[in-house]
Formats: sequence, C-alpha cells, structure tokens
Amino acid sequence: MAVAVLAVSAGCSNDSLTAARPEPIAPPGGTDQPLAIETALISSLEAFQECDELLAYLRTEGAKVVGPYGFEGGMMRVQPANGRDVAAPTAGATSAQEDRAAGGESEASPPSTGVDFSATNVQEAGVDEPDLVKTDGKRLVTIAAGQLQVVDLTGPSPRVAASLRVGTTPSLSGELLLSGDRVVVLHQMQPDFEGKPTPLPSPSSGIREGDSIGRPIRQNPPRTAVTVVDIADLSSPRVVDEVIFDGDLVASRMVDGVARLVLRSGPPNLSFLFPSGTEASVQIAKEANAKVVAESSLDDWLPGVAVNGGDERRLTECDDVRRPEVFSGVGMLSVVTVDADDPRPGPAATVIGAGEMTYASTKSLFVTSTAWTPISTSSEAPTAGISAGPMTDIHKFDISDKVRTAYAASGRVQGRLLNSFAMSEHDGHLRVATTADTTQESAVTVFRQDGERLGAVGSVGGLGKNERIYAVRFIGARGYVVTFRQTDPLYVIDLGDPTAPAVTGELKIPGYSAYLHPMGDNRLIGVGQDANDQGRVQGTQVSLFDVSDPADPKRLANAVVPQARSEAEFDHHAFLYWAKTGLLVLPVQSNQDGNTGAIGFAVTDERITETARIRQRDLSPVRRSLVVGDQLLTLSETGLRTGDLRSLDERSWLVF
Repeated sequence: MAVAVLAVSAGCSNDSLTAARPEPIAPPGGTDQPLAIETALISSLEAFQECDELLAYLRTEGAKVVGPYGFEGGMMRVQPANGRDVAAPTAGATSAQEDRAAGGESEASPPSTGVDFSATNVQEAGVDEPDLVKTDGKRLVTIAAGQLQVVDLTGPSPRVAASLRVGTTPSLSGELLLSGDRVVVLHQMQPDFEGKPTPLPSPSSGIREGDSIGRPIRQNPPRTAVTVVDIADLSSPRVVDEVIFDGDLVASRMVDGVARLVLRSGPPNLSFLFPSGTEASVQIAKEANAKVVAESSLDDWLPGVAVNGGDERRLTECDDVRRPEVFSGVGMLSVVTVDADDPRPGPAATVIGAGEMTYASTKSLFVTSTAWTPISTSSEAPTAGISAGPMTDIHKFDISDKVRTAYAASGRVQGRLLNSFAMSEHDGHLRVATTADTTQESAVTVFRQDGERLGAVGSVGGLGKNERIYAVRFIGARGYVVTFRQTDPLYVIDLGDPTAPAVTGELKIPGYSAYLHPMGDNRLIGVGQDANDQGRVQGTQVSLFDVSDPADPKRLANAVVPQARSEAEFDHHAFLYWAKTGLLVLPVQSNQDGNTGAIGFAVTDERITETARIRQRDLSPVRRSLVVGDQLLTLSETGLRTGDLRSLDERSWLVF
C-alpha cells in the first residue's frame, strides 16, 4: 500500500496559467528531471449564444456519427467510473443540513450530530451525501421492502411509525437525503419501451423483396425521480413534490438543505430506421437516419424535466449549455439545483460530454469525464511532452448560490481518477490524484483557477510504479495515496509549496487499504485487504497508521478477518467510527465462518482489538451501522437491530 501525505499552502504563482497549453511543469530539483505526470489545460468551454447556434452544432456533430443503425461510436465516449461514485469522511464531520434538522425541535437541547448520534460518513464536513439511511437522532428513514420506512427512535426501542410507497417504480430502490422535516428520495426509474417493431414497405429503388427496413422497438432514455416527503407527522408522511429528470443520476451533494444533482443524458432517442442487413437496405437506412438528424429539434436533444406530473419542459436554457473545444460526443452533463423546501428546479448548468465522478466542497462542485480523444487530434499543436492516452477533463461549477448552479472553469490531467476521494479543494487549490495508463504510475497534481481555466501549478509523480491507486484521502493540508500490486507502499508527500511538491517518506507493508479514515490529527485508519508476498489477498484488514511524522509513517497495529470482505472497502458510507468510545464497526462477509453481519473493533492510539461479532436475528447482511444515544443500530434489508453501545449485545429487533 502507498499512502502519500500532502501538506498544501494557499500561496502559488499564476505564471503558468496564462497560456492555453502551458509547457510541462518541472519537478523540484531542476528542469532536467522528467515530469512526474503530464498535464495540460483545456480551453475554457465555449457557451452558445442562441438556440439556433446550439441546434446547428448538435445536428452537425450528430451527422458525423449517425449510420444505418442509428448513432454509432463516439456519441458519449464514457469511461464508467471505477466503482460507485462515493466520497469519504472526516472524523467527527457534521453535515450542515443534519444540524439544521436537529434544530427547531421543541426541546431545549436537541440531539447533536457527532455527540448524540452519528451522521452519514461523508468526505467533506458540511457537504452531505445520499445514502440508504438517514437519522436526526429522533427519527430514522430508510428504504426497505420497496417502501420508505419512517422509524421513531424516541421510545424504549425503535418502531416503524409509517411506511410509504414512493415513486412509480414497482420496487423502490434509491438513496436518501434529509433536511429538517423533508426527506429527498433519489431513484432511477425503470426505462420503458415504445411500440413494436414496424416493418416498412420496401421502396422501389432497387431493394429486392425481403430487404425491407423498419423501426425497431425503442427503449426510452433513463430518467431520475426526485421525490420529496414531509415527515413532520411521523405517523402520516406525505409526498409534497415529485420531479422527474431525463438522464442517469451520476451523483448528488447537499449543502444547507440545497442539493445539487449531476445528471448524465445520452444521445437523443430519434426515430431511426434499422436495415435488414442487405447492402441496399443499409444504404437506405443510412440516408434516412441522416435526414432524421438533420430534421431534429432542440427538444429531441436537450434533457427535460417534469414537476408533479405537469408537462415536460427543457431542463436547461440554450445559453447555459457549453461545449469543449474538441468534440466529446453529444451526450449532456447537467448540474441542477434542488432545494428540499422548494424542489422546482431552475435552469441547469450543462456541458456537452459525459459525467463520471463528482466531488464537492461547500462552495464548488467538480465533475470529471474521460477525454478519449488524444490531445494530438486537437486543432492546436500538441504540447511538448504530452503523450496520447486517456486524459481526464475536470469541470468546476460554482454552488455558492442557493438558487442556481453556474459553470466556473475546466482543466485536464493525464490519467484516470479512482473515485471522488481523488479530488479535494483546499485554500483555493484543487488537488487531484491520478494513475496514468501509459506509464502505470500515479501522481498528485495541484490546480488553481484562472478565469475559466483550471491550470496545473505543480505535480509530483513516480508513485507506485507498475501499480495503481487503491485509495486516496486529502485532509486539510495533508493527503494520502495508496497504491498496490504486491505490497502497499505508504508515500509521504509535502505540498507546502504547491508549485514544488516533493516525496518525503515511504512505508511498505503487505496488502492494501481501499478506504482511509482520519482518527484525530496523527492517526489514520485503513480498511482493505491483507495479502501475501505474491499480492494474493487473504481477507479484510484494518490498519492503524501513525502519520505524526510525515517523513517516517508507521503502522502501529492491524487486525485481519480471514477470507472476508467488507462493503466499507468500496463504499465509505458503510464505515462507522465513533470517536467518543473508540468504536469501529464494519459490515463483513466471511467465507470462513459464514459471518454476514458486522464486527466491532476497539481502536486506541496504539492498537486495534476485535471486541464483538454482530449478526442480525434473521442472518441478513448488515449494510449500515449507526449510533443513537447509548445504542448501536445495525441495518439490513429486512430489519433494524439495536445493541448496547458498550457490549454490543442485542437489545431489540425490528422487522420491516
């Protein structure tokens, strides 16, 4: 495992931001050293001034990639995110909207996040993330048995106060945000289909009998439903609003009760013809489909939105759409503002292209997309030292306004990001960790905004040669990067000067950490897999690192659960660390003893000790763990178990 410790200061030089494509940044020690990782600016995205200009662009670019079978390669150029888009926690972090939810109660001392109950484990304090369960210390909401379950936590044991079917899909699955008395339910709607295959008469222009072409069954594009439920009356929750958006939900973040949704909509679902396969039918379909694109309208291309069953309207205005300099497909990435108190969305900020990973601070939101087109295909000459290969575009949006989201800037870096933890904004800088496919090594690059460009001001690379990143964590002026192939090096990087980062230390241990969690200022908890000398994984491993000396990181203790895996390795929301008692709880599935519950560990400054194994009464897998008062709650798809916070012994079992 490799963990890189980074120290970042606010000061930097903007000299390297003035050119559209700057020369590669020299590492510390002189320009004769090779660049650790290659970076470049992309031009600021161009806005469309009017709808006719936008439609002409979409028709022109669409015509280049339409064929006899509809839109062909190049329409989206999407590289799926490496795993679920998830972010990670800051120890003791308090999400702003949960604080607000706790406020306004009739009691003088309402429950407090991090003191009386645990909140969702999030990447940034003040930025909430959707999850399977939410609580404010008195109420708990979750999705189980196809319904929204509203649980009263104020009695001697939890009870289901009400269940409510939400949305139009037969079996509800999704995630939740909580703001005061409002629950925001996010879920994908099942795609529906239009019509039946429709053979068309064979034209007389040289097509033989049997060469007919036709319109196939069309699967409508995916849609995302946002349902707002009021739970002020626990026994009678009610749906107050439902908003249906075109597109897949990439991610969402909430600040002070206002959610930002990142939506990805694909190419339009036009009435294309499909040939039977003969040469004549292929030519007929190709010409017909080109005509369909040429006659398409903006309503065909732009994503739509419908509020409370009303007529659908465009989600974005023409002058809120931007495009990159290099064609990146005609799919749309849209960031839309949804207030829990009034979810009727305003115009979205939209970029033509794909959306993959999302990171947000309290003021900015960043979305990445893989730029499959090599830089050398640009209309500009390639920058010296920039090689072809997967590049990542990063788009920044301003979310400081509670009413709307505005496009801010864009940048580009070579390589791929692991997940949202690979980005972090601190003191005016964006830190990004990437792995380059061409060199099979990783780097951390520091960006700073200059106008509408994100420019790289410093970079350090050579991390984990012939390895890839398994975990990243930035915490204030420090950060940690884990790489793995056979061993797990812990790299320590000093970014006190963002323009001259330098590696200061390294620790190699067996296995790797897939998730990193801060424990105070000088300790770090890692959750991942133990491994043998050949790199073969052996089971879930919890490690305790001492990072008080960035030049000499140490592993103080570890605990291994043989032949096991934990959901917390790939979803940080499944991780619970309760600092008040030093309790760490992980859901675990073990092949050795059939454990599908959770394991409690006692963590001190020097050691990690397993204290108890927790199983749901019906042996269903544990998905989440929460602390409320003096109880530990473990949640599965079928029920909620409460246990004593000290002994973890069962107190009650609630079936959904």
